[in-house]
Amino acid sequence: MVDRVAEIAEQADHHPDIDIRWRTLTFRLSTHSAGGLTEKDLALAARISEQLAEAGG
Repeated sequence: MVDRVAEIAEQADHHPDIDIRWRTLTFRLSTHSAGGLTEKDLALAARISEQLAEAGG
């Protein structure tokens, strides 16, 4: 899953913070230059959610 998200992030030129734990994978998005969330974050979150749904997660 991380590889898939990395590919999407590269295409979007926007990169999430990724936290990998035992049985848990967390993606955090924000636009540091804007000081919070932007449309770019929401769009990438939607694409990540699509990938998770396709993978059964």
